[in-house]
Amino acid sequence: MKKLLFLFLVIFIFFESQAQVYRNVVMGGDRMTIRSKRSDSDLQGSPYLFGDWQKAIVQFAPGTEPASAEIKYDLLDDLLVLKGTDGGEYEFKDQPKEFLISGTKELYKNGFVPVDKFTDKTFYNVIYDGKAKFLKKVSKVILESKGYNTASVEKKVADETAYYLVKEDNKPVKVKNEKSIIAFLGKADQLLKYIKENRLDLKSNDGMIKLLTFYDTL
Repeated sequence: MKKLLFLFLVIFIFFESQAQVYRNVVMGGDRMTIRSKRSDSDLQGSPYLFGDWQKAIVQFAPGTEPASAEIKYDLLDDLLVLKGTDGGEYEFKDQPKEFLISGTKELYKNGFVPVDKFTDKTFYNVIYDGKAKFLKKVSKVILESKGYNTASVEKKVADETAYYLVKEDNKPVKVKNEKSIIAFLGKADQLLKYIKENRLDLKSNDGMIKLLTFYDTL
């Protein structure tokens, strides 16, 4: 009997400890979240888009209540994580569709046609949203290097940044310069004239926003 009681106690303690590890966090009513299990102990550098937790409004599928949360965006795992009440990192059970950073008002959306190494769950920073969307995508890559006369391998996280334009087909097309931008948008004569007359710098967000605002009028 004592052995049975002891076994029951051990099982109870085990499941209670697991419950503490996997404790759900309630957000926006009945929405539940589960812990993210990422470990970066062997990496030099951060896998996250933001260095610190950011307050944000997170949107889900239509008809689902949005959530207010502190979030980070893990670019290596392409995963949006949120801060639990215990300070730990948690993962949304429901797939987020977009999030708005409260401080900077930066908007991030997914649901675009998969291109390059990205999926339909990948979030892009939406810089402009009109007849053509202008997207910024920061991603992370791991660079491996082997030290001199050593078997150990160093893994460093590095940033990569790309820009995309999107039309009605929802498929991002990478643009790198004025030529590729005009080739995507069309209406070359009108756009080139507008760029020249207004001395637009298309390497800046401001220049692209002005160009796309004009493009919306054509």
